[in-house]
Amino acid sequence: MTTPTVLGRWADSLARDGSRCAVKSGDREVSYRELAGRVAGYQAVFEAIGRPDDPVLLSCADPVEVIAAVLGCMAAGRTFAPVDPRLPAAVLDGVLDALRPGVVVADAGGREALAGRELPDAAGLVSPETVESGAWSAEAWQRAAPEDRGYVYFTSGTTGRPKGIRGSLRAVHHFVDWEIAEFGIGEGTTVSQLTSPGFDAFLRDAFTPLCAGGTVCVNPAGGAPVGEGLARWLTENEVEVLHCVPTLFRTLRSAALTPASFPALRAVLLAGEQLHPADVAWWRGLFGDGKELVNLYGPSETTMTKLFHRTTAEDARARLVPVGRPLPGVAVRVLTGPGDAPDALGEVELEVPFPLLGYLGEEEWRGTAGSYRTGDLGRFRPDGALELYGRRDQQVKVHGVRIDLGEVENALRGHLGVADVCAAAVTEDGSTALVAYVVAPDVADAELRAHAARRLAPGLVPSVFVRMAAIPRTLNGKVERRSLPRVAVRRTAEATEPPQGPEETRIAAIWTEILGLAGVNRDDDFTLLGGDSLAIARLMDRVRYEYQVDLPLRAFLQDPTVAGLASAVTDRLARSGS
Repeated sequence: MTTPTVLGRWADSLARDGSRCAVKSGDREVSYRELAGRVAGYQAVFEAIGRPDDPVLLSCADPVEVIAAVLGCMAAGRTFAPVDPRLPAAVLDGVLDALRPGVVVADAGGREALAGRELPDAAGLVSPETVESGAWSAEAWQRAAPEDRGYVYFTSGTTGRPKGIRGSLRAVHHFVDWEIAEFGIGEGTTVSQLTSPGFDAFLRDAFTPLCAGGTVCVNPAGGAPVGEGLARWLTENEVEVLHCVPTLFRTLRSAALTPASFPALRAVLLAGEQLHPADVAWWRGLFGDGKELVNLYGPSETTMTKLFHRTTAEDARARLVPVGRPLPGVAVRVLTGPGDAPDALGEVELEVPFPLLGYLGEEEWRGTAGSYRTGDLGRFRPDGALELYGRRDQQVKVHGVRIDLGEVENALRGHLGVADVCAAAVTEDGSTALVAYVVAPDVADAELRAHAARRLAPGLVPSVFVRMAAIPRTLNGKVERRSLPRVAVRRTAEATEPPQGPEETRIAAIWTEILGLAGVNRDDDFTLLGGDSLAIARLMDRVRYEYQVDLPLRAFLQDPTVAGLASAVTDRLARSGS
């Protein structure tokens, strides 16, 4: 008997009814039969170009082409590595260097990104427009047993270069098989696909419905709709199962939902970030038990979800929402010290029933061939569910007090006026301060500080609050900490005077754009708000462009505040007669 595979299960769906809709994108519907023709075309290309062990790089924006190419790689026994066509040039260079692909499939956006770059020797560049649909046999794919050469997904490494995570198709099948059974996904079930092709969750979103005979529903505009747009998209497409990150899910709070919203929706599965009790309280306040809210957890190194928790009314009142219990065949350990209590905090280790292939190159693997130390801190509740307490590297010390940044963020998120937050320890000249980057336009620093003080132990209350228009995030919604503005720990306490007059207002707007802040006061110091030498250079260029004056740098540095710069510009304009 042939071992079940993703390719085989998809072919089973194809054989049952090839006329059913496989992928829906706005008014466009692609049937299982049409998708099969694309898969056969890609399979023929991959069997004809390069060596079987040369990986295939996929850089396409159209999810239909990515899905077809991935299935074509599975059928041809080729390793596939999907990337987002919007990758920065430097990251793409790192991917090409690490992967050394034998074939590159790139649409218009992907080809534009590759322009001027040398592909590895003998690598073939394939445009989806040139791939012709081919003859196919569902039975042949059902019986096929090509070598499992797996896939590679790239994440940002600690060195700043992309790190390639290798995975097996057995791992993908393990998850898909579980979700289909656990959530009753079957023929005709519509499942959302809002994940960039460059993240492994794309495989979850695409192949869970396709292996069950369901429909993958994608956003034709590219990217994920938010707020009212997301609510409208879910309703119009009658999505039954929504996969997304909590950040995207929270944008629905601005959509004026009612208990009658989303009549087709029955489950929301959230992964990639921490789910908060406030999220559960809001959702259950609208829908009660009618639409499941499920918390998922699992790093890319172990292939998507490895633990899950169906939220309950108790979670809305809890301090933390647990990530729950493991999938079948998965074992979870919390690595604690000798003599520690059963509920002690420690690093989470996962053991899985399929091979873990590690990283490309010489990256150190934190585990064995079947286990992985995640770097996440957790502990078991008395009922056996696992709670997470942030990254091991998010445990910081400020003035001798050990602080979990996730705990600080959770406390601030409990304020109704806080839309988003990220906590960080900032060190300058040997002095360290706890800083909270917040999106809270209508809440004063004093109120945030008092709110935190009521919920956190002494020493855990942020000493500096930095106002942001939005927390910088990666393409899959996770916080991009390296993009947070640098802030001086000696920053002045809460300023009291907003910009005055048209020039100060105009200059303040330029500051907020350059520094990524939601707003500034007239006496804020540019350098203390995080403005480094590059930001100062950008600021002076903008002043020259906006006012058509050549303002000496020393004139700004004598008083690097909004009021000071406005005064210097006004004086310069008066002297030039403008």
